[in-house]
Amino acid sequence: MRLFGIKILDNRLIQYLLLFYLVSFVLSTGSAMLSKLAGADNLTYGWMDMFFGYLVRYVAKFLFIFGAILLIRFLFLKKIIKSWMRWFLHAIFGIGLTFYSVISQLILNYWLYGFEINFDYKFIYVNALKGTDYNFFLYFSSVAIVYAYYFFQKQKDLQLKESNLKTQLLDAKINALQSQLQPHFLFNALNDISSLIDVSTIRSQDAIADLSEMLRLTLNIKDTKLIPLSQELMILQKYLDIEKMRFDEKLNYTIDVLPELEHRKVPPLVLQPIVENSIKHGFSYQHDLLTINIMIRTTGKFLHIIVNNNGPKLEMDKLVFGTGISNVISRLDTLYDGNFVFEIDNLKSYEKGVQTTINIPLN
Repeated sequence: MRLFGIKILDNRLIQYLLLFYLVSFVLSTGSAMLSKLAGADNLTYGWMDMFFGYLVRYVAKFLFIFGAILLIRFLFLKKIIKSWMRWFLHAIFGIGLTFYSVISQLILNYWLYGFEINFDYKFIYVNALKGTDYNFFLYFSSVAIVYAYYFFQKQKDLQLKESNLKTQLLDAKINALQSQLQPHFLFNALNDISSLIDVSTIRSQDAIADLSEMLRLTLNIKDTKLIPLSQELMILQKYLDIEKMRFDEKLNYTIDVLPELEHRKVPPLVLQPIVENSIKHGFSYQHDLLTINIMIRTTGKFLHIIVNNNGPKLEMDKLVFGTGISNVISRLDTLYDGNFVFEIDNLKSYEKGVQTTINIPLN
């Protein structure tokens, strides 16, 4: 509801006020009817006169209280009055309601039944005192509904703003991490391709074509927090194709993933750094044949990713994560707020071999 271009009350709030008045009217009228049946009150009026009288009385009270709330909110929103002055004015209107009720009842009796109007101050004062408690309750209950509504509305807006800020910060952090990771991939891939140029021009040209396709795929996910697993595997496949050209028969790999899991969402560029790390630490002068096995399954409510390689064991006490792995861990922590597993450990049942395990929520 607007007044002079200013939104004073929400439509939903007005509905709440009307519902409160309807309940008050029904309870008050029902009480009066029970009193009449018991012979305790309202013997002068007929049933219809009594009902209509209560209806008009409550409409009059509603218009008074509603008008008072509108006026005070308008003055406050226009910054004509300060916050403390609202309660002072509400107290004045709360007291005024009792006198307004008595005077409006006198006028109503004259209009409906032809009763003589007695505007004697003492009569009005005494009858006003009789109805003060109920009128105060009616007025300040209405005011309480208004302030409670806007208090909870403000809390809801603050929570929404906080949620939006968290989402914006999350997006900014994820985008920054992914932007950091893409140059890292490009730098390493170009180094790999440069080593091919002296070996085979044709293979280096094929590697450049694969790198171009890989960059196209990664650029398409610049502002995306999650992508289908099938898309992540396409990027990994392009990277492995480049590495396969470089190492030829010295590098072998398997990718074992159930087809029904390919639509599952995963963070982009999460597998490639792990495979890159396996290649980096897996090859050595003493170990020039490397096999990498990638297996993806579901366990309970988690997507279970295991990357094994048969390279030399790591010195776990000296293990330091590079840019790629650190970036993956940071993104997982940002996305899943700690609800994930990332582990790198030596395979205990073999002389050689390292296993990387990632568990992330399915949903």
